[in-house]
Amino acid sequence: MHLMQLQIQNFRNLTEINFEPVDGVNLITGLNASGKTSLLEAIYYLSHLRSFRTHQISDLIKHQSTELQLVAKIHTDSNNQIPLGIKRSRHKLEVRANRQPIKRVADIATLFPVLTIHPDSYKLITGSPSERRQYMDWGVFHVEHDFFGVWQRFKRALSQRNAALKSRQNDDYCSLWDKELFDMATYIDNLRSKYLSNLQSYLNNLMLEFFKDQSVEVTYKRGWNNEASLDSLLKSELNKDRLKGFTQYGPHRAELSIKVDGQSAQTGISRGQQKTLVALLRLAQAQQFTESTGRNCILLYDDLAAELDLPHRKKILKVLSKMKTQLFLTSIEIDQVDLSAWDIKKMFHVEQGKLKDLI
Repeated sequence: MHLMQLQIQNFRNLTEINFEPVDGVNLITGLNASGKTSLLEAIYYLSHLRSFRTHQISDLIKHQSTELQLVAKIHTDSNNQIPLGIKRSRHKLEVRANRQPIKRVADIATLFPVLTIHPDSYKLITGSPSERRQYMDWGVFHVEHDFFGVWQRFKRALSQRNAALKSRQNDDYCSLWDKELFDMATYIDNLRSKYLSNLQSYLNNLMLEFFKDQSVEVTYKRGWNNEASLDSLLKSELNKDRLKGFTQYGPHRAELSIKVDGQSAQTGISRGQQKTLVALLRLAQAQQFTESTGRNCILLYDDLAAELDLPHRKKILKVLSKMKTQLFLTSIEIDQVDLSAWDIKKMFHVEQGKLKDLI
């Protein structure tokens, strides 16, 4: 699967762009604020219907414009060409794939899987547990087809139970959703545990290359005590849950513990090491995705040269060159990124929101 063409209108400072990347590596150069990151952001938006930089749609629509539009052509793994389009105003979103309306983010994410590494990616380590749950669940969603439906059922049951807790309903009423919570939570936990177990070998290979003199541990914590069953906790902690107004235990409280030489990666390593570690976590996901599904995802790497020093940059590029993925890189200068390992490559330059081909 790869992106064949992307037409962009009024996305940030990109007024009108016609982008035709290759199914290999695509390097986009340009000065800061020229629009190169916005180009990656537009590709990401096609898959996630949200930005990796902001939660405000008003930030994405070009100043003095009423809406943005993205029109893409995708070459699928089954050798079909599918049109994909998004029109977004401040109050309305329209998404179409293969000329049919799309109502769920899950549907477009399945069709067009995209991973990104960018300057704020270190927050996967330093941010809240929700960042690490999102990391896990991107992988589980794309590998385990049942996950999305089970997660939706769990969220509905959790929402109902929390509403009952907040309104101080009696025990029987609050417990009405316990069985559904337990069943769905058990299934989610099994899928996450299986996924992370499979991911571990890809992580280990990368860690040996980049952290060969250090011990890196990535441990899954399911959201409740391993020695206790969730159904018994839901019963025994009901009064505390009611006082707090929410359900304390379950997969919505899951976490990844990331340690380097026994210390938390949040505080025990440098920012540079954090950025390298996050890049490896994402690359392992991309590798595992390809091996498990037989499909290729798209990988966006924003400002690689600024994020990594030269030795680590060379190592990362070596790993990237061996991966089966369509790759989009950005840098300020062409000579900051060595593309000699790729047979299929193309270079672009962005200046004041305008794109031109270099090769």
